[in-house]
Amino acid sequence: MVEDLAFHVADLVENALRAGAKLVLVELAREGEVFRIRVEDDGAGMAEEEVRRAGDPFFTTKPGRRVGLGLAFLRQTAEELGGSFQIRSEPGKGTIVEAKIPWDHPDRPPLGDLSGTLLPLIATSPVEFRLVFRDHRYTWTLDTRELKKALGPVPLTDPGVLSFLKRAMGEALAALGWKEEG
Repeated sequence: MVEDLAFHVADLVENALRAGAKLVLVELAREGEVFRIRVEDDGAGMAEEEVRRAGDPFFTTKPGRRVGLGLAFLRQTAEELGGSFQIRSEPGKGTIVEAKIPWDHPDRPPLGDLSGTLLPLIATSPVEFRLVFRDHRYTWTLDTRELKKALGPVPLTDPGVLSFLKRAMGEALAALGWKEEG
């Protein structure tokens, strides 16, 4: 299994970027005893055969590669812990990958460094992001379209903006009780 869940999230985001997405939604939610990871994009999408094979470690659409372990590891992590894994995709419309993992399972990988993993992707990618972190009592949302509008000419890579985003994300994770572990 992979060391932390943030790695899985980053892999899903990178898949969306390679698929030519213009908007990537990352939703992390604690729903009762289940932690749900959902990444949705409006990229190229996949044909039915590609969706069927996407969780196979010996299938990849990446040029020059023979194996694609990211989705296979996420599927393995979810299913070995008694959770679930699902991919829905349509050519030309995008892809949704969702994994549900039992929160209190003793073998659940740690959350990892979500802010350290996601912020560089968000700040340097030419696409828009919408992040949603939530549980039954609290929801935190970041939409880069709204943020860029508020910032005007100041780029997301500005050190002050990055510092603010790291602090805001850290406060949201603390409010949710999701300890970032590395």
